[in-house]
Amino acid sequence: MIGILIGAPFIGILTALVSVVFEQFLALVANIVSQKEIVLDVYTHLNFFLIASAIIEESLKYFSAVFALRGYLCLKRLKFIAASALAGLFFGGTEIYFVLLTKEKKIWEIYNLDRDTLFSLSAIVCLHILTYLLISVFIASQSQQSNFQTIKIIILSTLIHLLFNFLIIYKGSFTNWLVEIVLGITLIISLFTIAFNFRRLD
Repeated sequence: MIGILIGAPFIGILTALVSVVFEQFLALVANIVSQKEIVLDVYTHLNFFLIASAIIEESLKYFSAVFALRGYLCLKRLKFIAASALAGLFFGGTEIYFVLLTKEKKIWEIYNLDRDTLFSLSAIVCLHILTYLLISVFIASQSQQSNFQTIKIIILSTLIHLLFNFLIIYKGSFTNWLVEIVLGITLIISLFTIAFNFRRLD
């Protein structure tokens, strides 16, 4: 229980911080190659940097789930899945903190943001919870992990992440509904996977 309540939040925050380091390194390389600074405006349209960031984040979630939650904390079955969801919550919370920093706002000023921004930030947290959850469910459902299975899991969570980014960036009349549908489908996939593989969850 201590591993879930203390270890999982710490792993979620650490994974988010490592993601930021990798993404900043990627931005530095992009700056050098293109001679153009990567600034916050990059998040106004889907591009190579956002695609690479999604791959980095989902890959780090996968490896933190395998090596930290399962390997170091020795969590199995539903404890492992619950810990992954909690790690996702703190991963998302850390990302929101950095978003607020870029907007030069304090954490308690989040309630002063407009409704659309609040929805986007809440959806970001939900995204990280659900992709972490999805990754852990697939890991727990497979008795043996192969390189091919690892790639499939990372690709699936990355595609969900990119679809989410696309919907958040290119807002339209029904965008919020579509975001909720994507998040809902991700949750349903996880729940169905647990239900159909419950007896052989590892």
